[in-house]
Amino acid sequence: MREHRRTKIVASIGPASSNLGTLTAMIEAGMDVARINCSHGSTADHARSIELVRQAAARTGKTVGVLLDLAGPKLRIESLADDATQLQPGEVVQIAEEGSARHAAIHISRLGILHTVPPGATIAFADGAVRLVVDRSEDGWVEATVVQGGPLSVRKGVNFPDSYLELPALTEDDFADIAFGLEAGVDFIALSFVGSASDLEVARRQIDRAGAASRVMLVAKIERKEAIQRIGEIVAASDAVMVARGDLGVEMPVERIPLLQKQIIHLANEAGKPVITATQMLESMIEAGSPTRAEASDVANAILDGSDALMLSAETAVGAFPVEAIATMDRIARATEREVDNQALTLLTRPSPVAHSVADAIGEAATRMTRSVPVRAVVALTESGHSARVLARFRPAVAILGATPDPRAARSLTLSWGVIPHVVARTPSTELMVHEALAAAVERGLAEVGELVVIVAGIPFGVRGTTNLIKLQAVGDGFFAPAEGV
Repeated sequence: MREHRRTKIVASIGPASSNLGTLTAMIEAGMDVARINCSHGSTADHARSIELVRQAAARTGKTVGVLLDLAGPKLRIESLADDATQLQPGEVVQIAEEGSARHAAIHISRLGILHTVPPGATIAFADGAVRLVVDRSEDGWVEATVVQGGPLSVRKGVNFPDSYLELPALTEDDFADIAFGLEAGVDFIALSFVGSASDLEVARRQIDRAGAASRVMLVAKIERKEAIQRIGEIVAASDAVMVARGDLGVEMPVERIPLLQKQIIHLANEAGKPVITATQMLESMIEAGSPTRAEASDVANAILDGSDALMLSAETAVGAFPVEAIATMDRIARATEREVDNQALTLLTRPSPVAHSVADAIGEAATRMTRSVPVRAVVALTESGHSARVLARFRPAVAILGATPDPRAARSLTLSWGVIPHVVARTPSTELMVHEALAAAVERGLAEVGELVVIVAGIPFGVRGTTNLIKLQAVGDGFFAPAEGV
């Protein structure tokens, strides 16, 4: 049987990878989802990248999702005085908001928050590499002393880790980017700096108004202290979750990040929501052709924590080795999944066996069958992708073929652990659909004629949310014929 990697790979697209040849090689190396980062580049750049991803996917014959990552209310350095590009400890600098008439060394994004920052608060630049402490604040500007010096450049991020900032859920640019993403047909939209479930609802209302509610999945990026405090409601309100360790590692003490990662992943696993672990996974591969040992361990441990997907950022957007970074992550993931006893891995990652719906009960039963019967695969016939995602929640011992007549539903499965998306022709009967799905399972090396598979579907097929059928079937038998020896 052909080996299939279960952990998905998300790769960021940028100057190093936004050409057809490189994108094709990235897909062949293992990229499942292409991330378009709205913090960099123009709308025209993003439209071109999405089109190139679709062309590369068609060239390879693989299903590839597109994730549009909104910039959010991210504070950044907008301009720097010449003498502020290298800050020294003990230096006193003034920081103002963009557009302010005040002559300041550093101007940051204009979000109307500087007057709320109290004396004694910390300001962190460039993911915490440079830190200052506020001495005094006035309307629209602050004066601060450098406690940890270093280089600065325009567009570097700004954080206020020990201050509560009333940031908008979405900026005007975010609303424009959502409209663009829906028009471009993206599969996932990631919301940055989510602070509560209501932030997600703001975005969902815009998506609903566009009539795309059932076609686009909302990913909540966990990167604020407020998000940790409300993590339960955010996971419940999202379609997927991202552990965004970059800003989270600035907002929270760095020593807490490993355990927070495990806790967020566990909550997402329990809720059956795909979860992505992101940031600095293979950071050294921006410039080097191979990762550090610590990075390899980080990737493996994120898989053991229960991640559905792992994300590469600068490694593939601006790095010198975008294809090699994906191939390296692919090899680490396969080695981890191969060497760890599957039953032990399942027990580590799967939620308590509590069925909250008929679909959950079917998913639970199908998973148990993969552990007690010599089953080669689970074939999920699904209109929206929901049936396959339910199965992924329970971590069956074999691959899941997510067979759907809807290409968008297939792309929505590119974030889900263990699911191999496959588009089948829409046929007038469930039996014909099963026949085509089983033929695909054989073609993809998941099973051979005569071997057992578990079939999960909804009857009548084509009605969303009706997962109500489970059947043990030998490949090659008629759908309603009994499996031999069962």
